[in-house]
Amino acid sequence: MSEDPNNPKETLSVRERGKQRRRIRIKETARTVFLELGYEAATTREIADRADVSQGTLFAYAPTKSELLLMIINDDLEVLRADKFGSDALTRPLIDILMDFAKRDMEYWAQYPEMARQARREVGVVLLGRASGPEAARYAAWKPTLLGELAAIVREKQGAGFLRSAVSAELVSELWWAIYNQNLHNWLMSDQPDVAKGLSQLRNLLQLAIAGIQPFSATTLAPSH
Repeated sequence: MSEDPNNPKETLSVRERGKQRRRIRIKETARTVFLELGYEAATTREIADRADVSQGTLFAYAPTKSELLLMIINDDLEVLRADKFGSDALTRPLIDILMDFAKRDMEYWAQYPEMARQARREVGVVLLGRASGPEAARYAAWKPTLLGELAAIVREKQGAGFLRSAVSAELVSELWWAIYNQNLHNWLMSDQPDVAKGLSQLRNLLQLAIAGIQPFSATTLAPSH
């Protein structure tokens, strides 16, 4: 069925689809330029020219180069983390849930080591509250979302007796976030980030942390659910 240009609803839909296509073109062009030239050497003029838009149009979608980079990261992570900790999180060991999350993230970051390092620097600025803009705010919203969902999982596992109920679920989530992010930073700063090595180091750290919140048994620790 053809669209009726005289129908305001259909006209708006066409306009919105056009904006979405333009946004995708700008984002993917920025990704290509960042990878080819490096983040520091890349310019918004180069990205606008290659995307066949004016700089004014580019800035309407992302007012700064940092916002362009965060747009790429946010869109990618939104797809990657759609299921966050998995729909079966309550029935699986906590260590497996956290490691599956880390594996998806680290495999993603490993695809673009140089861009990933710059992205992490930009992310650090965002998390310190020193960056503004819609994409910065969008990225910053990931932390409370992830911590809130993980805290809910921890509370369920505490109720089932797999984790000590005296420990704050929110504190457990914050501990995971601190360990995960520091390990991710150290891993990305290596010359050639190796996913297997990064995951092995993270598992060791998380196992140590989880052992500290499990119920103590005279013979063994309870399963790390």
